[in-house]
Amino acid sequence: MPIQREPSVRRLLLKLLMLVLVGLAGRAAAADAPSLAFGVITTTTVAETRAAWEPFFTAMRRGTGLDVRGVYHATYEEAVDAVVRNLVQLAWVSNKAALDCIERTNVEVFAQLVDSAGSLGYRSIIVTRRDSALLSIDPLLNRPRTWRFAMGEPSSTSGAVMLEYALFVPRGIKPEEHFQALRRGTHAQTLAAVLAGQVHAGTYNTEELHRLREQSPAQAMQLRILWESAMIPKDPLLWRRDLPLSVRKRIADYIFGVGRTDDEKLMLKRMFDLAGFKRSSNQQLKFVLDVDDFKQRSEVLLDARMSESAKNERLSDLRERYVRLSRAVQVDTDPPR
Repeated sequence: MPIQREPSVRRLLLKLLMLVLVGLAGRAAAADAPSLAFGVITTTTVAETRAAWEPFFTAMRRGTGLDVRGVYHATYEEAVDAVVRNLVQLAWVSNKAALDCIERTNVEVFAQLVDSAGSLGYRSIIVTRRDSALLSIDPLLNRPRTWRFAMGEPSSTSGAVMLEYALFVPRGIKPEEHFQALRRGTHAQTLAAVLAGQVHAGTYNTEELHRLREQSPAQAMQLRILWESAMIPKDPLLWRRDLPLSVRKRIADYIFGVGRTDDEKLMLKRMFDLAGFKRSSNQQLKFVLDVDDFKQRSEVLLDARMSESAKNERLSDLRERYVRLSRAVQVDTDPPR
């Protein structure tokens, strides 16, 4: 009789061992799948952005098995601060904000937005009301203390950086001093100020204008475009480089696979007129690095209040910064001239 019981005991012991191993594997998987915060910049309002992106995060949790939650930032400054302080581990930010983050913490670009039109980029624009006395960009630039103007935050590529690079710095214009009144905010806030006549002109971009023409054609018809910038690369997605490889793989598998079904296509369309995401790297920030470096060096050279020794010291610091960031974006280290 004992001989008959032995196999049963052995099977029971094996089952108990398997249960222990499964439990250990489950705990290891949980440790390998931390709770992740995904930061999202806001170009309209936080409420609108949250409503558009929450279905994406719901689908992402289901598709990856990761506890991913959205965090919505009212300003670019908040978005950058959240990345730097590790309050978020993934983020959608502007190119300039991504460069700020890479300069200050352990993150990298891993993806880039793809819109429904398949465009490689977008343009910064300056708009005014169609009934405005401003018929071209020249009076805005050539008549100081005359106009009220709205523009984006300093880390907004299309709302601020491109204007500084292409229009203001080459002319020695300091927006805070040049305009009769200056206000900063999101693209939606600058547009509202223009349409309400609170400012004479303001910054916008071609992505937002395309959506406005689809959603509020009557408002779009009220605008006149005074200026367009060169093409700006589509916004990047960042992740922390110290995330486990297994976690990054699950994120990448979902990000680069989403958008194949009709439901996913509609979900992406409602988010930011997206069609999906494509693989990218820090190299896409070379453009904004060059723009930002030109802006900062030009401001130093044109500052009549700085002594030559102070200028040389500041230019040396900027040169070191350019070389350091060039290594981070894996490009040649000769700054543009």
